[in-house]
Amino acid sequence: MAPSISSKQDGTIKPLMTLLKEETFEYHRKLESLSFFGQLINHTLPLDSYVNQLKGLSIIHSVMENELASSKDQIVTKVWDENLRKLKYLEEDIAFFAPRVPSENRSPIESALALADSIMRSAVDNPISLLGYLYVFEGSTLGNNMHQPDVSACFSLPGIEGCRYFYNYGNDLNNQWKQFSNRMNIIDNEENQQSILKSAHDAFAGLELFYNKLYPLDKENSFRHIIRINPEAGNHPIPEDEREIEAALKASDRCWNEFPYYQLRYTDRGKRFSDSDNCWLATLPDLKQHDLNKQIKWLCHVLATRGMPSVMMESNLNFLAHELMSAVPEKSDFYKKLELASEALKSSRMSLIDSSKTQKLTEEFEKQAGVAADKRFKNMGLLLVSAVVDEKSGMPGTLSALRDWLVQSDMFSEQGIKAIDTLIEAADQI
Repeated sequence: MAPSISSKQDGTIKPLMTLLKEETFEYHRKLESLSFFGQLINHTLPLDSYVNQLKGLSIIHSVMENELASSKDQIVTKVWDENLRKLKYLEEDIAFFAPRVPSENRSPIESALALADSIMRSAVDNPISLLGYLYVFEGSTLGNNMHQPDVSACFSLPGIEGCRYFYNYGNDLNNQWKQFSNRMNIIDNEENQQSILKSAHDAFAGLELFYNKLYPLDKENSFRHIIRINPEAGNHPIPEDEREIEAALKASDRCWNEFPYYQLRYTDRGKRFSDSDNCWLATLPDLKQHDLNKQIKWLCHVLATRGMPSVMMESNLNFLAHELMSAVPEKSDFYKKLELASEALKSSRMSLIDSSKTQKLTEEFEKQAGVAADKRFKNMGLLLVSAVVDEKSGMPGTLSALRDWLVQSDMFSEQGIKAIDTLIEAADQI
């Protein structure tokens, strides 16, 4: 179905929400007629279909919400509101069913990933078109709210547990829809309206494919996908052994406790990426040691220039190796490769600044900055030293990526900032 060639009526521009409603009416009707929703209404939808729906939607929402929230387009920022986020509800619902549906189904997940890719391309090519996707998914709250009792009845749910995404705004639904409509209707440029209309059509086409894959499910197509850890992780390997997955997550927790800076800067979204990256790292021992080290070196470079000095990867690999060895002791020799990669990073770092000099610089920094007793700044001096080392080792931009954020974060006083620069200067001269 092609978008309308004109958004004018009697020579005037139609309100955007009127145009979208008229031009997507058939898509609404077609979507509701799919077998998935017929089974849901009859309370005969299989649980696997429902939960794989939640998992696929979590991929789409995570990408869409991140692109909208980070967009610099002035019109997008006027329409977007943090209250529109739905990923948190999807995560609650997925967690509720986690023990009962442990794996994902490939076909709907791939459809969801394809739609997420379209959203990311739109964010780059024509940011205002993101609002077409937003319209479709915000509009789905109307139908979801109507189907919430069906979900509860279908799976004998207590209250809104397991269907928080469907319940969404609850009794405030009409008010929320009105506020969203008012913000959308400020868009009265015909070219912008057509861009939004086109992406709304693309969203409906993607959803039709997605829901057709959800019922009936191909039972032979189940597998473990990284989205169970992080909906934004895309497509990369994950261990098949549940013990390895749990070990990877424990190692991620340990590293975040070792460096509270992670949470300060990257928040919960960063933790999801840390978890999914660790699941991928747990698969690397399949490689030869030389090839594994090359992968680690590449990832260290990428992360260091984003504000994560390589000492963080060094610690993480050590935690990961030992958690895996503890969880699956019969494969300890296999996981030793990760420990060796960690030791290689440590050896490279200490060849420029050894542990005694690092400790002295760190203690002087903590004393001068007055942060020795503040748990938020645990190992902050070590990070700064590591950033200097990374810079010297051929990772340009590492130091500025860390220092600039620290200075701009308002966590440090003038004396604290002076302590940062004093440490950097001293480390650079060693």
